[in-house]
Amino acid sequence: MIFSGDTVIKLAIEQGLNDIRSNPWLIDNIMGHFKDPALSVYGQKEIDRCKEWFKNNKIEVLLRYRNDKDEFPCVTIALNGSSEIEDMRHLADTSTESVILMPSDINKPINYVVKPFIPTEVNNDTGFVGISPSIKSARLIRPDMILVDVSTGDGYLIKEIAEDGIFVEAGLNISAPKLAVVPRFQFYEAKVEHSFFRESYTIGCHVHGDPSTLLWLHAIVSYSLLRYKESLLEARGFTQSSFSSSDLAPNQYMSTPGGENVFSRFITLSGMIENSWVKSPYRIAEGVEIAEKIQGSESLKAGIKIISNLDSLDFLNTEEDSWTTIKD
Repeated sequence: MIFSGDTVIKLAIEQGLNDIRSNPWLIDNIMGHFKDPALSVYGQKEIDRCKEWFKNNKIEVLLRYRNDKDEFPCVTIALNGSSEIEDMRHLADTSTESVILMPSDINKPINYVVKPFIPTEVNNDTGFVGISPSIKSARLIRPDMILVDVSTGDGYLIKEIAEDGIFVEAGLNISAPKLAVVPRFQFYEAKVEHSFFRESYTIGCHVHGDPSTLLWLHAIVSYSLLRYKESLLEARGFTQSSFSSSDLAPNQYMSTPGGENVFSRFITLSGMIENSWVKSPYRIAEGVEIAEKIQGSESLKAGIKIISNLDSLDFLNTEEDSWTTIKD
């Protein structure tokens, strides 16, 4: 998962704006310093002006500048940069996290261990199912694999391996004309790796006309980000954040259709985020086969075949080789 910080920040600001609209008393808290006797020249009057302005103005939160249609007041969000934290780069290689992936989710059907076959014998009293010696793949069967009725999808746990067949639980009513064997683990695993980045975002507060309204907008946006720092930013992976703000200044790059001046003030929000990714899916090994081969000499040639990696086996090369695990 690649962290989408601009979207998370947008959500936090929008949540804050909506909350303040539903609870105008929050503006009294945001601008509480105006109740200081030293600021009596402004006092409650300034707070009431802010409430009225906020009530009568829609504030749009944008992920980028919109040159086609600038509407004010508005808030813009832009990524300044994202850089990997060097001291934490090695964590990706040491990760022990993994995820289970279902075949139907990743479009990777699981191969049969033994493709559909007609059993030579079925003895429900003993649980024995006979397999013809001509079926070479039968040598790959291991206990805890699943014998499957391919017509119904019913499965039977394999208990023991016999020379000419297998044993499942005795007393089962197996009457299928064709059976197959599928792996015990009918899913894939994949390693999950992580890396940490330091990201910085610029949040622009923009108004037109009276520049004093920019002080209100900046205070409201700052309050929203601080109020939801824990529940929306940190909870979604934007941690160790820090704030800084620029001065109020005219914005030469933005203007209203009527040519009015636009004033802007920018917040720089920096924090640490985590990106993660899934490595290539792999199957769990369910057993090994030791292959011995002597060709005209006394030397022994041996190798190990991983039974769960069936894609490379010669006898699995048709469309019928796959057992599809269907998601409910």
